[in-house]
This record gives sequence, structure tokens and C-alpha cells, in this order.
Amino acid sequence: MCLCVQANLDEQQMSSNMLVRALMTCICQSAIIYETPNKVDAAKISKRAKVLQKYLSDDKKELQALYALQALMVELEQPANLLRMFFDSLYDEDVIKEEAFYKWESSKDPAEQQGKGVALKSVTAFFTWLREAEDEDESDNS
Repeated sequence: MCLCVQANLDEQQMSSNMLVRALMTCICQSAIIYETPNKVDAAKISKRAKVLQKYLSDDKKELQALYALQALMVELEQPANLLRMFFDSLYDEDVIKEEAFYKWESSKDPAEQQGKGVALKSVTAFFTWLREAEDEDESDNS
């Protein structure tokens, strides 16, 4: 996949937000198990983690990836727990770092508000867990 992208796009295109969003959408769509309820095939995310890590090279790209995932959830009509499952997998595979999740959570970008409220509610437990894990790390280090 990386070779195809590199062969067909110049450096500016490869680092564009549009590419990041398209890549994230394609990979996440391919990892959805369409059952009732929908699930995430974590093995597919794991298998493609290196590709995502290559193109999500900084927190701005990671934020764009999260916006793409939010848009995908809107398109799918906000399936219950699906965004949380993606967040768990992307965090576990070191594709998206804590800072990017927090930036997404607090983002007020007017262009990225569609579905944001529902998305935030669906990942409340994820952010609670993230903050608790952070607090534990801080108390372990003191």
C-alpha cells in the first residue's frame, strides 16, 4: 500500500490532510464487522497500524484522522460503541497518541462539528479511562 501511494503521489500530496482522511476512512471501513451490533476487527487495525503510523506522522495528522473517523460515524449513523472500539484499537496500536485524542475532544473547529456531540458521548468512558490511566502513571512516578 505504501509503495503504491509513494509511486503515485508527490510529497505534498502524501502529507496532505485529504490523504490522511481518505486512508483513515478506508482502513477503518475495512475493519468494521457489519453485524448487530457492529464491531471492529482489531486484528485488521493491528495489521494496518504501520501504514497508519507512517502517514500519521504528527499530532495534526492524528487529529485529521480522528476527524475522518468522526465523519465515518456520522455516515454510518453513529452505531453504538463503534467509535469507542476504534479509539481503543487505535490507542492500543500506538496509531493515535493521547495528545491527539485530547485535542479532538476539545476541538471547537466549526468545520468539524457535525456529529461531534454524539461522538463525544459515545467515547466518554474512553476519556475517563485515559485520564485515570494518566493519573495512575503520575502517582507511580511520584
